[in-house]
Amino acid sequence: MALKALLVVALFGATGDPTFPATMTEQPSLAACQAQARAAVEALAALHGEKAMPNLLKGGRFAAVEDERGVWVIRYDRQTRTDPERGEPAVGRTIRATCRTIEG
Repeated sequence: MALKALLVVALFGATGDPTFPATMTEQPSLAACQAQARAAVEALAALHGEKAMPNLLKGGRFAAVEDERGVWVIRYDRQTRTDPERGEPAVGRTIRATCRTIEG
């Protein structure tokens, strides 16, 4: 049997509780799922910028990255507390996506 993957995308509030029910979609392969996870996290971060990336550095960039658990999150440049013109890397965890293999 060919291995398929299940993409799970979820939005979380400040307390870490899910804001909405997670969406789950079947993908034809793990590679396709990883690409969809990255795209979904980046698209949702662009839509939910202020909540997903507090204190984003003016002109700062963001990108989806996969953490050590296989969860896609946003890494972005945020303002430092001492100087709003300087940035430091941060990770936003309000938007998350992950892929899990399933038999199909």
